[in-house]
Amino acid sequence: MPLRNDRPPFVGVKAGDLVLVQSTLNPDPTDTDWWIGLIVSNQDQFEENQGVTMLTIVDTDSGEVRQVNAEQATRLSLAGMERNKVVPLIKG
Repeated sequence: MPLRNDRPPFVGVKAGDLVLVQSTLNPDPTDTDWWIGLIVSNQDQFEENQGVTMLTIVDTDSGEVRQVNAEQATRLSLAGMERNKVVPLIKG
């Protein structure tokens, strides 16, 4: 995965962030084997196993909780996802 300013794309992710998870560390540009997940662990809870940072992510389609190499995850920034811009689905 390309680095920006020598920082991997997962730096700064936190619990509650949506991420795109790729099937491999260096996917082919035509690879369609990816899924979207929600990070459920806090940054201080991210596990490091033999120098690899692992994230706990819930697959938004299946609900399955997975341990994923952080370098396979890219934080998604979607319009309207900021708290001050979210429109409630239920009027309260």
